[in-house]
Amino acid sequence: MNGFEARKNFLGWWVEPPGEAFGEGQSVLVANGKYLVNWDPLSAGEENLLELLIKKFRENVKESEMQNADNVRKKLILVLREICETNKYILDRKKAERLISLAVSDVYGYGVFDLVLADDSLEEISVIGLNRPIYVFHRSEGWLKTNCFIEKEEFAINAINKMARPLGRRVTYQNPRLNATLPSGARLHASILPITLNEVEITIRKFKQNPLSIADLITNKTVSSEVASFLWMVSFGDKSVLVCGNSGSGKTTTLNALFSFIPMQDRVVIVEETPEINIPHPHQVKMVANDELGVHLKDLVKDTLRMRPDRVVVGEVRSSGEVEALCDSLLSGQARGTYATFHAGSSEEAIMRLQALGMRREDLGAIDLLLVQRRIPLYSAPEKKQYEVRRITELVEIAKNKRRQLFLYNPKKDSLEKKNDSMLLEQVCENYG
Repeated sequence: MNGFEARKNFLGWWVEPPGEAFGEGQSVLVANGKYLVNWDPLSAGEENLLELLIKKFRENVKESEMQNADNVRKKLILVLREICETNKYILDRKKAERLISLAVSDVYGYGVFDLVLADDSLEEISVIGLNRPIYVFHRSEGWLKTNCFIEKEEFAINAINKMARPLGRRVTYQNPRLNATLPSGARLHASILPITLNEVEITIRKFKQNPLSIADLITNKTVSSEVASFLWMVSFGDKSVLVCGNSGSGKTTTLNALFSFIPMQDRVVIVEETPEINIPHPHQVKMVANDELGVHLKDLVKDTLRMRPDRVVVGEVRSSGEVEALCDSLLSGQARGTYATFHAGSSEEAIMRLQALGMRREDLGAIDLLLVQRRIPLYSAPEKKQYEVRRITELVEIAKNKRRQLFLYNPKKDSLEKKNDSMLLEQVCENYG
């Protein structure tokens, strides 16, 4: 079956036969710059039976009765059994199980997205239009083209709205743009006509179920053991840290890992526009801004003043309003440190952007440390391919509103090099004797 025939189905999506040999039980294969899903095309008879199964299920089962996937599966088994008995169909167990799984994915899950969402090695899933390959960002391989395609706009819109349904959100032609955080913690951005010229655009950013630790970051060479030790010692002081970097550089991952240094008895209050922070800390309170309810990040920062936090996390700072909220937290003197992430490619750029977004120069000193992290493209000659790594490229302290560079990344040596001694560390050492 060729790609054109493969997409002639009622599901609204299709998978191109991979054309590669898979090992027994292997569901995906990364090869030649592609992320291939193991897929056997349905026969015409199987497809007709699947369509009938889904149709009968929807006719007989109300949406309110679909509590969870197991519940839906049990009901689908009963419907399939009834269809087979009525029409005297004989199905082997393997084919029946596949039809049930596809039906569960269609009526309760996310269809083609279910084929890739479960893979923890993927960070990003990107739809760039109808009948175009879905792309994924693999943690070690970078961007890869899949053999999965969406054919129908109706399926795409339904999938978006299913994902956002728990939040009471939906995308329509009157409201063609949506940003949401899914119950799994993944971040969803979607747009349809007339906002996108690609018919439909969907980006799902996934976060690891088990966040990386500082030990993992050292192993991955994101941070050196010397810098990790420095950050650990500074964490004992009342210091505020801004983690900066370009998109996808791992800012949130590093911020999460830094909290393994924070004493377990500390009370941490997290306020965010979009929930992303996942810290390994027992005493934490999370709050999320809601513009529809008129509750903004600045309001939540004010609330923290009444919550006796030891540490405050402001999440990702992007707008002038969020910079104002960050300043409120930094200058209130209420906690032992404020933490946030920020889009900037260098410490100099971070300061320029903060000021452009409304932070006064005299307030910059409230930020004790600027940590800059970047995605860096590298080339492997033996493998003849380009790949990306994440590296902390700068560690800067701000003293008297001036930058003092402590560590700087050397791309030739692929390592962080010390530039100056830290005055912050001297203060911490003096305080602790």
